[in-house]
Amino acid sequence: MWMTIVLLCGNMYANSCIVVTSKDIEDYYATKEECLKVAIERADFARATPQIFFALPMCQEIILGEEI
Repeated sequence: MWMTIVLLCGNMYANSCIVVTSKDIEDYYATKEECLKVAIERADFARATPQIFFALPMCQEIILGEEI
């Protein structure tokens, strides 16, 4: 499973940044490519907002049922 992540920044300083994810299990994706497509769409949507200086789309693999 892959989870979308978007780093959003309000200005050029790191302390203005937040990480946005989803805890909804239906918002996880089977492939990295599918996840990245959605993450890019969300980052593009955020960039269209004047308050967003920077938006970086990412994906994280979530491994369920295996010991670390």
